[in-house]
Amino acid sequence: MSPAPRRPRRAPARSEPAKEPAAAAPPAPGEALADYRDKRDPARTPEPFGPLAAPAGATTSGEFVVHLHAATRTHYDLRLEVGGVLKSFAVPRGPSLDPGEKRLAVETEDHPRDYLEFEDVIPEASYGAGPMIAWDLGRVRYLEGTAEDGIRRGKIDFELYGYKLRGRFGLVDTTERAARQAGRAPAQRQWLLLKKNDAHARPGSDVTRTEPESVLSGLRVDELAQKDELARALVAEAARLGAPARPLDARALGPMLCATPPETAGEADAAALERLLVDPARLYELKLDGVRIVADKRAGTVALRYRTDRDAGSSFPEIARAVRALAPERVVLDGEIVAFDARGLPSFERVLRRVQVRRAEDVRRAQAEVPVAYVVFDLLALGDRDLTPLPLADRKALLLRLCRGRGLVRALDHLEGDGRPLYALCLQERLEGLVAKRRSARYRGERSEDWLKVKCQRDDELVVVGWERGQGSRTLGALYLASYETGAGDAGERLVLRGKVGSGIDAATEKTLLARLEALRVPESPAEGSYDGPARARRYARPELVVSVRFLGWSDAGNLRQPVFRGVRDDLEPTACRAAPPREPELPAAGPPAALVHAGRVALTNQAKIFWPEDGLTKGDLCAYYAAIAPTLLPYLRGRPLVLVRHPDGIAGKSFYQWNPPLHDGGSWLRSMVVRAPSADEPDDARARPLKRAFLVDDAEGLVYLANLGCIPIHVLAYRQGSPEACDFLTFDFDPGEGDAATLREGFRRSVALALSLRALLGELGLEGHPKTSGQDGLHVLVPLGPGAPFAAAKMLCELVGRLLVARHPDTATMERRIADRRGRVYVDTGQTGRSRSIVAPYSVRAVPGARVSTPLAWSEVHLGLDPARHTLSTVPERVATHGDPMRPLLDAHPDVAAALGRLEKLVRPTPRA
Repeated sequence: MSPAPRRPRRAPARSEPAKEPAAAAPPAPGEALADYRDKRDPARTPEPFGPLAAPAGATTSGEFVVHLHAATRTHYDLRLEVGGVLKSFAVPRGPSLDPGEKRLAVETEDHPRDYLEFEDVIPEASYGAGPMIAWDLGRVRYLEGTAEDGIRRGKIDFELYGYKLRGRFGLVDTTERAARQAGRAPAQRQWLLLKKNDAHARPGSDVTRTEPESVLSGLRVDELAQKDELARALVAEAARLGAPARPLDARALGPMLCATPPETAGEADAAALERLLVDPARLYELKLDGVRIVADKRAGTVALRYRTDRDAGSSFPEIARAVRALAPERVVLDGEIVAFDARGLPSFERVLRRVQVRRAEDVRRAQAEVPVAYVVFDLLALGDRDLTPLPLADRKALLLRLCRGRGLVRALDHLEGDGRPLYALCLQERLEGLVAKRRSARYRGERSEDWLKVKCQRDDELVVVGWERGQGSRTLGALYLASYETGAGDAGERLVLRGKVGSGIDAATEKTLLARLEALRVPESPAEGSYDGPARARRYARPELVVSVRFLGWSDAGNLRQPVFRGVRDDLEPTACRAAPPREPELPAAGPPAALVHAGRVALTNQAKIFWPEDGLTKGDLCAYYAAIAPTLLPYLRGRPLVLVRHPDGIAGKSFYQWNPPLHDGGSWLRSMVVRAPSADEPDDARARPLKRAFLVDDAEGLVYLANLGCIPIHVLAYRQGSPEACDFLTFDFDPGEGDAATLREGFRRSVALALSLRALLGELGLEGHPKTSGQDGLHVLVPLGPGAPFAAAKMLCELVGRLLVARHPDTATMERRIADRRGRVYVDTGQTGRSRSIVAPYSVRAVPGARVSTPLAWSEVHLGLDPARHTLSTVPERVATHGDPMRPLLDAHPDVAAALGRLEKLVRPTPRA
C-alpha cells in the first residue's frame, strides 16, 4: 500500500463568528489532527502522533497540560482536552493567577491526547524546534455547558485542578475585535485567557516566575537539553561526598523505620519534649499521612513498591511516569505517595482509594478523582553510586537538587535544629506529628533511634460502651471507649472498641458518670473488639454517652495511647465519633479473578508466586492478563504451532523450552502437531533438526493453561496446521543492539526511522506492514502474504526488501549477523522468516523487567517519541478495550505477492546505461 497522501492544510479561521451547525458532528480525532501531522515528520521529531481512534463528542471534563516551549520565541501552550484531542492555545506571556491580568491566547492546531505527557527537545530543522517542558497538568471541568458549546459561542468557562493552576478560568474569543483593529482577519483565532476571582486567585503574583520548573522532571526549560550533563554533575557530587560506586539492591535493603522516643506527654515531660524538638544534631520533617513507597528507576524502567514489597506501579502510573522523567538513569527514592484534602493537608482516606484499584480503567478514573504527589524524603542511589553510607544531611542536599518544584515528584522540606514551629503547625492543623532525624545518620533499612517519631497530643470524641469498676475508694476504674467506622461492602456501620480511659476523672465527675451509665447498662457489649481487665469488673452500656479525650496517638493494636479524660460532650451524636488509628493500606489481592476458565479444566496453582521481582507482579497477574487478552490474541494463535518457554520461578529463575503437552499437569486435552524444532544456527531446510510436538491453542482455557505452566512469552511459526508449506507473513525485526540506556535509546530511535522507511518501501511494492513493539528494545514489522505463498518465495522477498532498505540507509542499518561487524548500526533481521523460524506473538508478554508486552501499533504511533515501556501486562488490556486491535487486518489480507515481486525486481535491477 502506498503511503497515505498528505492532507491539504485547512484554511485559516475567518473573522466572522462561526454559524451554529444544527446537526454537524465534530471532526473525528484523525481529521482534527490533520494539520498537526502535516507539520511534523515522525522520523525526525519525538512528538507523539496520536493514539488510535478516540471517541469524540460532547466534553464536560477531561485533562489539561500547560507546556513551556523555548522555540523561536519562548511561550506557553495551554492544551485542553476536547472531543478526544487537545485544543491548543499559544499564550505568549503564560497563564496567570491574577484576576486583573488578561493574557492573549492564540488558537493553534489540535494536538493528540498523548501530548499530555510530552516533555522533550524537538530537534533542529523540525517544526517548533526547541525544548518543551510540562509546566503544569491536571484535570479540567467545563462550566456552563460542554466544551464544544463554549467553542461555538466564543466563551469557554472552565475550572482547572492542576499542580500550579487551580480554580475558575475563562477563554473569550476576540477574533472579531482583532479583525476590526487590524483591518483584516487574523490568520488564527484569538482569545483572551482570564483568571476568575475565587479562593485560588493570587492578585499581584506571577506564578510563571516563582514556579518555573516542570511538574514531571523538575527541570527548567533551559535545563532540559542539558539533562544528561545535570545528571552527571549530581553523580559526580555524590562521588565527591564519598558515596561508593556499587549497585544498590533496594529490595534487599528494606525501608528505614522510626523508633518511638520516651513519652513526652503532659507538663512533667515538657522539658523532654523541648530537648527533642531543639537539637542541632537533628532535622525535622512533617510525618506524612500517605503510603510508603520506594521508587527504583533503572534505565527508563520504574518500579514502585509498598513496604510489603508489592507492586504499586499499576495503581500510580502517573508517579512512575514522573520518576522516569528524572534526569539520572538510575535513582532510588524513599517517600510517601500523598493525596491532599480541600485544605491542602495530607488525607490517608483519599489516598486509600487509589491503593485499592489496579484495573487500568479503574485506575484512570481514580486518577481523575484523586490526584496524588510522591513526596520524597530520602535518596538512596544515584547513577552508579550507593548513597546509603552517606550522612542524611548530604543525601537530603542531593535530593533537593534532584526533585524540585511542586509537581508529581517533590522533595519533602525540613527544618534544621529546631522543630518547634513544625510541631506548632501539627497542633494547629491536628496533624499526626513530625519526625526528628539525626543529620549524621546513614540509611540502615531498619528501625532506629536515628529517626524518632514525635507525635502530637490530640483531642477527639468517642462514645462510651462500658466501664470498669474501680478498686479501693474508687467505684469507677475506667471508661471503655469506641468509635464508628464504615464496614466493607454492605456491612454498614461498625462500632469498634478503641481502648479505655481512667486518667482525668475526678471524684465529682466519677459520681455523675456512674449515675448516667447505670441508666444505660446492657448485658452484652455493643462494640466489636477485645476488652482487657477482669470480666467480673466489667459493665456494658448502650452507646449514647459521648466524651472528649486527649491522647498521644494509637498503639499497634489500635488503642488510644495515654488517654486523658476531658469531659462529656452532650452536644454530639454518638455516630459522629469517628476517631480511628491510621490503617495500613489493604492491597488488592494478587492474581486473577476466581473464575477465569469457562470449562473448568485448568486448576490454577501458586498464583501469588512472584514472577517479576522488581515489579512485584505474580504468576496470577500473568494468568489474569492472558485471560483478559484472549479474545484479541487467539486469532493469531489458532491452528498455528507455538514455541513456548517456561519460567516456573519467574524471570529471575531458570527457563526451558516446553514441548509436548504434559500429561501429569492435566494438559492432555490440548491439541498438538509435529514440527521440526526451530534453530537460529542451522539452515532453514535442515532435515536433521529433531521432530517435536508443538502446542496448538484454540481457546482462552488453553491460553490460561500455558500461563499457569509459567509460559511467559509465546512464539508463533509463520504457518498454520492445514498449510505447513505456506508462509502467512514476513517478519522484519529491527534490533538496536546492546549498550547503556543512552545507546539503546538512540538505537530505538533509529529503529523507528527505519520502520517508517520500510513502510514507504512496502508501499512502493503494493504491500502493507503492521508494526508492533518487540516487548524488549526493538520493533517488529509483520507483512501479510495471504494464503499459498511458498516459503522459498517469502524468504527471497524478505531478504531482498531488507537489503534494499539497508542500501537506502547504510549509515544506520545493517544485515551483518556478527555483532562486531554492525558498528553501532541497527540490525535488520530478515532471518525470522522461514518454516522453522518463530517470532514472539502479538500481545505476548516478555520475560523482562516491567512485564512489557509485544504490542501492535497503528502507524501513527510509530514516531521518535514512542515509549515501549508504556505497553505492559498492566496497561495493554485497557488499551485494547479502548482502541481495538490495529493489527487485525493482517489476518484477512490478500496482497498480490507476484505483483510485489515484479515491482521489487524493477527496484533492484540496475538501470541500463544510456
